[in-house]
Amino acid sequence: MEELKTYILIIYNLIPAPVYGLLSAVVGIGGDIIAIALFPGFTLNHMISALGAGPGAVYFNIGTFLSGFLAMLFYLYLIKVIGRGTQYPKIHKVGRFFAINSCIFFSLVGVFPTSLNMMIFVLHGTFALISWLSAIIYLSIFSFLIFENKVIPKFFGYLALITAIIIIVFLLTWIPIIEWMVALGVTVWITLPSVYILYRKI
Repeated sequence: MEELKTYILIIYNLIPAPVYGLLSAVVGIGGDIIAIALFPGFTLNHMISALGAGPGAVYFNIGTFLSGFLAMLFYLYLIKVIGRGTQYPKIHKVGRFFAINSCIFFSLVGVFPTSLNMMIFVLHGTFALISWLSAIIYLSIFSFLIFENKVIPKFFGYLALITAIIIIVFLLTWIPIIEWMVALGVTVWITLPSVYILYRKI
């Protein structure tokens, strides 16, 4: 078991951890763009999940799965960064749990795309909801921890908080364009800290 952990860590450390965040954004956006290009008449008035059942579904679903997995790899490092010297270790652990939880269930959305099959459709909706609710919690906690330490500028704390608020608005309204705003917000939230950490070599 220890040998397996060692091999996993070796593979994980092959590239700088913040790069996983950038890859998550690129893969996620790439899958969306390809799926949209292959979906005649698709507009922002459609829910994003519709791409998972369209002509380019395979690209969207694979992109969603990999994006969630790569985001988790980035968060494992980001959590350590924003937790340095924290006076709230228990809150930090809760944030870590919900960040990983959100990423896992986001990946499962790609495994169980929207479908006419009722069982798969219910699983898809449940996984998406859990991912969103978990995201609201971890983004709020990340925001608090960033405000509390001096490792990362407070700008990123505000960015996390704004992203959480957009998710809440979407869950209350269920408007497609707001869901696209959520996707954009999460992408920006992952990309900017990744670039900053790489640039500052934190």
